[in-house]
Amino acid sequence: MKTFMLWLLFLPFVLLGEWIDPPARSQKGYLVPTPDYKPVFPRDLGSHREYGIEWWYWVGHLKEKGGEREFGFQSTVFRLAGDPKEAVKPADGNFGNRQLYLAHSALSDLGQGTYLHHERILREGWQAKASSRDLDLKVAGIEVRMLDDGSGHQVVSRLPGDGKLELVMRPLKPLVTFGERGLSRKGADPAAVSWYWTYPRLEAKGRLHYQGVEIEVEGTAWMDHEVSSSQLGKDLAGWDWTCVHLDDGTELKAYRLRKNDGGSDPWSAVYWIDKEGRATRVYAKDFTWNEEGRWTSPDTGLSYPTSVRIEANHPSRGKLVYRLRPLIENQEFSGNGKGNDYWEGACEALDVGLQRAVDGGAPELKQAETHLDPALPLRELDDEATVWAADAAAHTGRVLAPAPA
Repeated sequence: MKTFMLWLLFLPFVLLGEWIDPPARSQKGYLVPTPDYKPVFPRDLGSHREYGIEWWYWVGHLKEKGGEREFGFQSTVFRLAGDPKEAVKPADGNFGNRQLYLAHSALSDLGQGTYLHHERILREGWQAKASSRDLDLKVAGIEVRMLDDGSGHQVVSRLPGDGKLELVMRPLKPLVTFGERGLSRKGADPAAVSWYWTYPRLEAKGRLHYQGVEIEVEGTAWMDHEVSSSQLGKDLAGWDWTCVHLDDGTELKAYRLRKNDGGSDPWSAVYWIDKEGRATRVYAKDFTWNEEGRWTSPDTGLSYPTSVRIEANHPSRGKLVYRLRPLIENQEFSGNGKGNDYWEGACEALDVGLQRAVDGGAPELKQAETHLDPALPLRELDDEATVWAADAAAHTGRVLAPAPA
């Protein structure tokens, strides 16, 4: 990943201390991602079985073609390794290799104000598998495959009832690698690192089978693929995360690593991605993430910071301010009944620098497609497989307002 020298002049990095290479293996014995790794695609879009945690993640905003209906969506596959000595073995007839998969799919109907979600948890086998050669997944209700011409991929996600979302996604800009020396850090712990690869902007077209009808849809999406063996440092309670599509073809990604005392870890960061896919990073010293409102679930009693204000220095435009708040209050993803709950949904974004008074003084809100992805601390299930449990919120969004001049 390259950045312009001019950007570095405008955005000096925080000195976070001497670089410490991560250990070769985690405390549980999984391989840990190494710095300066040169990924090879599409191979590295596939599975990395010898690492403890891996996920493939799509969110986006869709509109009915020729109509007025709008939707937000999420499709996520998690791969969780069990015994590291068994992790690299292929699946057998008795599902004995201990690889576990989770499939999460969700749909936000912005017109009706409703939210649907679906979860399946399966051991590796004929209903749950991921290729190590390229992007080829089949996990319960989510199936992903590369297009024959290599121009993109297809994602099929089943929804509650007879619902199904079928999308063909093609990148509109190159893949981005996040982090220093190719590693995204999740705190001061040297082992809390990941390889983090993203298609920040994809064209999405397809069909939504929903409420007994087929709807042709189109829009834009964001894809993450992350490989790790330890998600967060021990002193961290979780993370809040957002990505924003600006209509000038650039993107903003921001995340706050939340400490146990409520403060922000110095490794929290903002990334500005230019039209060519080059990313510039700003650490916690040069941006703020402030909660402006919370929502408490009537079902789980969990409280989520669903309205936030982000201020960050842009490499050429100075300080920019964005305010995010949900289009639907209740977009809580309730997991398998063991505390695996989080808030994930569509929001609207206001570019505070461009706001103007309308209707007697109310600020004009620019509609955005926003995805909230909570902090994901680890815990143990009864079968000793490690799964995600969520306790906070995060944001992604597509701002339809003009980008700052």
